Amino acid sequence: MNVKVPYVPTPTSVAMEIIRRAKPQPGEVIVDAGAGECNIVIEAARIFELIGLGVERDPVLVKRCLEKINAEGLRGRVYVVWGDIFQFNYSIADIVYLYLGTDVNKELAPILFNTLKRGARVVSHDFEIPGYRPVESGSVKGPLREHRYYLYIKT
Repeated sequence: MNVKVPYVPTPTSVAMEIIRRAKPQPGEVIVDAGAGECNIVIEAARIFELIGLGVERDPVLVKRCLEKINAEGLRGRVYVVWGDIFQFNYSIADIVYLYLGTDVNKELAPILFNTLKRGARVVSHDFEIPGYRPVESGSVKGPLREHRYYLYIKT
């Protein structure tokens, strides 16, 4: 699938509040599908002591990820994969963070829920996953607006 999702940086404080809803535990793996500059996985590694993995197809953004990971001294705790979110194997993830749009979520959902291990959590920022029922949804106050979140758990 060749879907273009624009790169829209997320306020880090908002993303961390959304991830907090997934009850992250130290040492768990978080995957950000469409990681941009990897800000979310870098902060999640710092704040929640997670292992971060960003999946990004734009080589310029992948390069920025690598630079930030090195600058922050997070090699070995945060990684970036240059690739397509529709080709990635999500089976290693305990938490998947999405900020992709409803149509992309709909296309990605079967891949996620067929490969994720039981108990893995998916948190989607602003956009539901059509055809799946969240176990929790709500809003998080951001600097400029309220942000919706949807939490799903693989059963």
